[in-house]
Amino acid sequence: MTRAGFLTVALALGLYACGDGGDAPLVAEEILRLNSEANQIVIGLDHYVTSEGIRRAHVEADTAFFLENQALVELRIMKVTFYNAMGEVTSILTSREGTYEWDTGNMVAETDVVVRNPVEGRRIETSILYYERAADRIWSDAATKMIEADGTVVEGTAFESNSRMDQADLTSARLVRPGTETRSEQ
Repeated sequence: MTRAGFLTVALALGLYACGDGGDAPLVAEEILRLNSEANQIVIGLDHYVTSEGIRRAHVEADTAFFLENQALVELRIMKVTFYNAMGEVTSILTSREGTYEWDTGNMVAETDVVVRNPVEGRRIETSILYYERAADRIWSDAATKMIEADGTVVEGTAFESNSRMDQADLTSARLVRPGTETRSEQ
């Protein structure tokens, strides 16, 4: 087959493939069932939040549903990396779900929330976490577990900190040391 013949056949097959597929299901319809109010859906979100030209956060999500009328983005399987003014990582937040308010920069993370301070080795686990950008404040009103780098575990009914997690205050804190679980006598 000549080169011109090959190109003609390839073009014909390409046009055929672009033809009417009948009632083939659309991927967008399946995704819209997850959030029918979304104006836009992004698969594989990778977004940087800046302030006065300085990178402050990196938001990644498996799926993002933009709700323009409410100025919200609903995120699924999310990771947010926070940076200081020098561009150094101060903390990393992961969760299964979250809501980001793009007007304020505030966020709520829900379900299997973990925040880590990689410098100090501190980790906080909770079911819901709130972030207020203007005050650089994170907090939770749910049961919280804080694990220090040395393995010390502190549990509380709530907590408050900044996004760097260099000072975390737990409400009704109870110290739990590794390996000191209470055993019943047999």
